[in-house]
Amino acid sequence: MAQTRRKPVYIQPEHHDILRRIAFEQKCNISDVLDAVLEEAQWQKVAKVAQIKPKIRAKERQNKYKY
Repeated sequence: MAQTRRKPVYIQPEHHDILRRIAFEQKCNISDVLDAVLEEAQWQKVAKVAQIKPKIRAKERQNKYKY
């Protein structure tokens, strides 16, 4: 089997089902659909959200334990 540069990725079950349906309709592999989705992603926006999320979660946890 040929070596690829792909890294293992966890896909949530509901997202896997969506990718599987698209792949079936387009008559291609799930990995091809995932590659196309990743190519179209706005990575600057993803990076910005990734920086903010931990701060938001920390605030939520902090508020959760206040009396």
